[in-house]
Amino acid sequence: MFVKDRCLSKLIRETIASLGLDLSGLTVLTEAASGPYAVTPVIAALAHAERVIAATGESRYASVDGVLSQTRELASVFGLTDAIEIHTERTLDLFSRADIVTNLGFVRPIDREAVQAMKPTAVVPLMCEAWEFRPGDVDIAACRKKGILVLGTDEHHPTVDVFSYNGWLAMKMLFDAGIEIHKSKILIVSRDKFGETIDHGLRRAGVDVRLCPDLRGHGRTDLASADAVLVCDYGREDYVVGPDGDVTAEELAAMAPGIRIVDFAGPVDVTGLQANGISVYPGDTLPPHRMARTLAWLGLRPVVELHAAGLKIGEVASRIRKSVANPVEAQAAIRQSCPFAQAI
Repeated sequence: MFVKDRCLSKLIRETIASLGLDLSGLTVLTEAASGPYAVTPVIAALAHAERVIAATGESRYASVDGVLSQTRELASVFGLTDAIEIHTERTLDLFSRADIVTNLGFVRPIDREAVQAMKPTAVVPLMCEAWEFRPGDVDIAACRKKGILVLGTDEHHPTVDVFSYNGWLAMKMLFDAGIEIHKSKILIVSRDKFGETIDHGLRRAGVDVRLCPDLRGHGRTDLASADAVLVCDYGREDYVVGPDGDVTAEELAAMAPGIRIVDFAGPVDVTGLQANGISVYPGDTLPPHRMARTLAWLGLRPVVELHAAGLKIGEVASRIRKSVANPVEAQAAIRQSCPFAQAI
């Protein structure tokens, strides 16, 4: 099991040290999860948090028993067997105790009732970029009314440098989809930072790639010569390929028979495409504001680095918020002390 991997132990310790993460005196509410996501409460405990409260539950990834086993096994590697409180019920009482509330799966949604239960000096690090924020995850209006700061992570900042992993993730997805990449022509459809980063990463690897904002105009013209379309438009609400989209599945099959679709992020008509003989990977229908595969698909390092950075933002923000009563002034001070913190 991955928790016995000595490389993981080394990675976590080095990441904590590189960020100067010190949560002493602070209570953290986060999730206990499975696979690579088991690391978050352990990082918090190893960074000397006064209390680590972890919420968990059943999911398609693991049972509660599986999560409990993985979390405890990983904690034991660091001698932290009793340092993490794991709760299988997400109650308002958990929110009331925390100085830092992470916006992770089993903690969400941080709704109006949760916000009302929180301390006015509590902070919410999202552990993603501010523009990736999904409104249903956190009640921003309730947070602002109470003075609770919600902060994103600048994943491009040199101290963090996590966003670049998306280029490698796209390459892995292309390989998994059976696309050789070398000598292949890849058309990237994106209007956001995912597309820019993936385009840059593929070009550096020598891939024949074109970036376009949609499959209208030049994008549609480029379809005939492309081997694959990489859809990565995180904020897109309507179909990229599908009814009332840039192009229908039937039109695409007629224009570019044999083309393959890799859906990194953004809605496509999976059923319609498959019915028209077009391969779609991974084959799941994605809602807006979701990635088909997270950075955990690459391995442990991106998750450790991103979540440790989020906890560092929480650390800095919590200490400043406790001493600066005005939320606006506190936010400015946080940005000065932690340059990879982003305001929401």
